[in-house]
Amino acid sequence: MKRLKPRSIGLIITLLLGASLAVGQMRSHKLGVGVNGAAYLFTSDFPNTSVGGGGGISLSYSVFEHIGLRMMLGSGELKYSDAASHGYTTPMFSGNLYLSYDLIPHGNFNPFIFGGVGGIYFDPHSDLGVYPTGGFDKIDVNYLGGVGFDYFFSEFFSITVSGEAALTNTDWLDGLKSGASKDAYDRVNVEFRYYFFDQDYITRLIKALQDRMKR
Repeated sequence: MKRLKPRSIGLIITLLLGASLAVGQMRSHKLGVGVNGAAYLFTSDFPNTSVGGGGGISLSYSVFEHIGLRMMLGSGELKYSDAASHGYTTPMFSGNLYLSYDLIPHGNFNPFIFGGVGGIYFDPHSDLGVYPTGGFDKIDVNYLGGVGFDYFFSEFFSITVSGEAALTNTDWLDGLKSGASKDAYDRVNVEFRYYFFDQDYITRLIKALQDRMKR
């Protein structure tokens, strides 16, 4: 087995460092895995709401140029209170699938718009541990849409900031059915993501290495 010469090893390290510092792109077939933190703002039948927190894991996959799939699994809390300032919380677990349109897929700054659908499980209760009585379905389907941007530090890492609105099919997110409109919430996400190279990029990297080793 032929051993790599010190010069070849140096070339490999140089190429890998060059890849890590290159301008990032949402090329076709590029896969990203990340973690996110989220802030939730609830539109409730109760008079007062406050910001709740959450987080989860996320995936992104560039299907074609400009078109991507994004997924999120996570949890969060909807926070609200009544006129007497008694606090309530709705823990919520969700799984969402989005279709996104990337405006600048070959830039290190990529604004995008997205829409999707998700399923949630929720369980409202007072902060004193009192749960609502009466039967209602704690599983719901949500319809989601929003805007955001990806900023690439390198081919490997990016930060994503997005804001979305969620329309629900239930009026029970706060454990109280009142009025004709459904409950709704907004979510702001901040994600840090690691990317796996697409096959075309790896092919070009290997070819560049082979060409340099022949010199």
